[in-house]
Amino acid sequence: MNIKEQLCQAFCSTLTVSTVPAGLAIGTQYDGLGGDPIGVYVIGPDSAGMYHVQDDGITMPTLESMGADLENKTRRGAFEELLHAYSVVFDDANGELKSETIAEEQVAPTVMRFLAFMLRLQDLAMMAAERAANTFRDDALAKLKQIVGTRATLEPKFVIAESLSDYPADVGIIVPGKPPIALFWGITEGKVYEALLLQAYAQSENVECSVVTMIENSKVLSAKMVQRAANHLDASPFYRGDETQACLRVLRSALGSSIEQSASIH
Repeated sequence: MNIKEQLCQAFCSTLTVSTVPAGLAIGTQYDGLGGDPIGVYVIGPDSAGMYHVQDDGITMPTLESMGADLENKTRRGAFEELLHAYSVVFDDANGELKSETIAEEQVAPTVMRFLAFMLRLQDLAMMAAERAANTFRDDALAKLKQIVGTRATLEPKFVIAESLSDYPADVGIIVPGKPPIALFWGITEGKVYEALLLQAYAQSENVECSVVTMIENSKVLSAKMVQRAANHLDASPFYRGDETQACLRVLRSALGSSIEQSASIH
């Protein structure tokens, strides 16, 4: 099976794959920093039969034009953390973002990881809102801990299976004898897209789990992304205004109806 067939087999509902002189052009349904759909290129094979994935070279100029100046120490640190987390290299000389050199069988997962990275880059343009997001996460996590008590373990940066380590959940909710819950904080469209990617890969590899996102309120995400989350994830409740019920919706698949009685006590 060639690269295009591998990508289409798992993700043709969300990706377009076109042949270009340098290799393949991969498009998505999701808007990038400039409002155009996010896309990347698979370049290769080279003389050694190897490939790499890269952007179109305008991502970083667009990011900077939106006020996300990397001269800011905090923002630069966040950018470098993203590069490391997603195994991406920034070529300062020409402004391109690239993956490492990879073999053909690594192209499909590298494309998905690179697309997740491209979505996360949007976070750098929204760092002014990070304090509010931190408050939401802290409040929601405290409420979840209050409800579950000792019946579940909440593990940050949770990996549900070694083969899916590129898509760690923000929080893993683990109950003995039950499939784990992979929770993503729905603070950006990129985070929800990561949840969708994890669910797609988990299903293709028959990894039993629930993948959920908790969204702060209806103003955070586009209506299209909210609909996609509602239609595809195991749960995607809004938190603000009905905090306890939002947490119950996330926990119900692991703890069943008994969790309702627990919540009524608190």
